[in-house]
Amino acid sequence: MSVIIDALQSNRRSHKVTLLEMTGYGTGFFGYGFITQMLTSYFVFYATVLLKLPGSIVGLVFALSVIWDAVSDPVMGYLSDHTYSSYGKRHLYIGIGTIGIVLSNLVLWQVSPDATNLVKFVWILSSILIIKTFITIFITPYNALGAELSNDYHERSKIQGIKTVFFLIALVMVTAVCMFIFFKPTPSYPIGQLNPIAYRNIAVMSSIIMLITGITTHISTKRFIDFGEHAGDVHGTLSLGNFIRESKYSLQDNDFRHVFFGYMYTNLASAIVSVVGLHTFTYTFNMSNYEIGIIFGVQFFFSIASQPFWIALARKIDKKRAVITGLKVCMTACLILFFFVIRMDLIHVNFLYLLIYAIIVGFGTSGLFSIPLSMLADTVDQQEFNTGNRNEGVYFGMLNFGYKFSQSLAVLVLGVVLDLIRFDSNLPVQGRTTLFLLGTLLSLGGLLAFVLSSISYKNYSIDEKRVREMQISILRRKH
Repeated sequence: MSVIIDALQSNRRSHKVTLLEMTGYGTGFFGYGFITQMLTSYFVFYATVLLKLPGSIVGLVFALSVIWDAVSDPVMGYLSDHTYSSYGKRHLYIGIGTIGIVLSNLVLWQVSPDATNLVKFVWILSSILIIKTFITIFITPYNALGAELSNDYHERSKIQGIKTVFFLIALVMVTAVCMFIFFKPTPSYPIGQLNPIAYRNIAVMSSIIMLITGITTHISTKRFIDFGEHAGDVHGTLSLGNFIRESKYSLQDNDFRHVFFGYMYTNLASAIVSVVGLHTFTYTFNMSNYEIGIIFGVQFFFSIASQPFWIALARKIDKKRAVITGLKVCMTACLILFFFVIRMDLIHVNFLYLLIYAIIVGFGTSGLFSIPLSMLADTVDQQEFNTGNRNEGVYFGMLNFGYKFSQSLAVLVLGVVLDLIRFDSNLPVQGRTTLFLLGTLLSLGGLLAFVLSSISYKNYSIDEKRVREMQISILRRKH
């Protein structure tokens, strides 16, 4: 037994990830976060308000993309697991995805507001499908690579924590900083969010950021390139039947399933904010671009600043309990927001009351981005313990599917709901009932998602002791 433990510790030391490598890896999540947050934060507003497309049409576009996402994420993970390449089985796709995202993102935001609705529909549908394809090509191998950087229980959380900080900074840039820089009021557009040129300028900047961060990730993690020479010995042949078996196995894994649904529900809450957040703050609370930028900026500042706290908490009380604690904090924030929806007149007088909500929800969501990804890496250890195989690509592909499914489902449903609650982009002032329902969707919709996430995470069973036992058993078999 002592020989096995010594081998495990030696293996951890030999694969220790430096802070520079963790940081270089994490930059890729900054570019990814910037691009995806643009889509979720601005695109529905852009399509319904500036392009004048009905919410149901915009929702249909994202609904069709769900069908593609349902196939592309697990398939991409499977292909990545089974790739033999001189560029590595993860790095090859990270490079292809980076270039594809850069180009397709530029195209997406070039549709003319004066085009017919049919042209707009075809343009945004084809563009969304293309950019989502390249996002899948990038992010699934990227996440799988993060799980392969270390087999240390706590170092995995640190890697995901650093990666999450970059992601949150990207969210701040998109939802707060860009509001100040690109949506400045002009004589032609007193409300900066209505200026179509602003969205094209952001698209150019985000594509440049994606290119730089993708290259940085590729270079800084070259030491960890897995060329897949022995993939056939471990994973089997590349076939449809093998893909189905591996995907099915991941969903039969109880602990993976609890992380899958818990993470999906959490991101559903995030999607609700992204879809109707700008509508709610602009119309329900009657806030300017600067005021919205301040609220989102404070929220993400606390998410970033509290990331070390959640990593330390996960080390002290374990990952599952830390995640559930974060969810309870977020539920409290949602109830506070609903109070302000009821008393929206308070916000009309002084928007700074919303800082209470921003601080609490920012603190609560901080650990919900990183710790679940570390938990997922532990479930792959469990897969290797049970079967002898490791399929990080398939596991993270399935997780990405759940994440994207929740995002797309939110856009589909809320796009239709915007029509049902009589939101009319042609009206400078919405009806009182419409304003209240917008805020209710944002606050109580998020509350429901966090409750469902908490229920799912409560059944997760893997802890540090279990991971250590599995890794020792795996090494014993290999020796």
